[in-house]
Amino acid sequence: MIFAKKAVLILGAILLGATTSINIVMAQGSTMTDAQISQIKSSCLTAKDTLAQLHANDALLRVNRGQMYESMATKLMTPFNNRVDNNHLNSKYLVAVTQDYKDALTTFRNDYITYEESLSSALKIDCTKEPVSFYDAVADARTKRTQVHSDVLKLHQYIDQYKSTFEQFVTGLMNFNGSNN
Repeated sequence: MIFAKKAVLILGAILLGATTSINIVMAQGSTMTDAQISQIKSSCLTAKDTLAQLHANDALLRVNRGQMYESMATKLMTPFNNRVDNNHLNSKYLVAVTQDYKDALTTFRNDYITYEESLSSALKIDCTKEPVSFYDAVADARTKRTQVHSDVLKLHQYIDQYKSTFEQFVTGLMNFNGSNN
């Protein structure tokens, strides 16, 4: 996350640092001056190194988080839901949250792949020769990375929702057992 902030700051400084020039180039709906383009070219290696580090760190983070998220579904939620169902108890709310979680996990995987491909494409651009294309590619990758972050937040919301649903299930079960004694 620290590398991501550094990359954003470096690219922000590169792209917004110089504002006085006569020539203006269009970059995905925004304007870039000659000075900004020159700044991108001169900071190209630093920016690419930072992005390469971000790329490597994000890949490791994706693997670790992906495994954790997958385990939540396959080793915790689904087996518990099956046990509840096998004991002829009402598991429909738990199953519904689990399905929403699994759908969100699929979205996370797909969005991460899209982000990774976008960042890889940006890294392949020679920013000394194609600074505007590089800027556009980095901006696109940043947008896709933001979507991945939103997906992670959504997964955590479903984890919290499952916990809450589980607690309601346990409370209901205890109340039912208490009334049958």
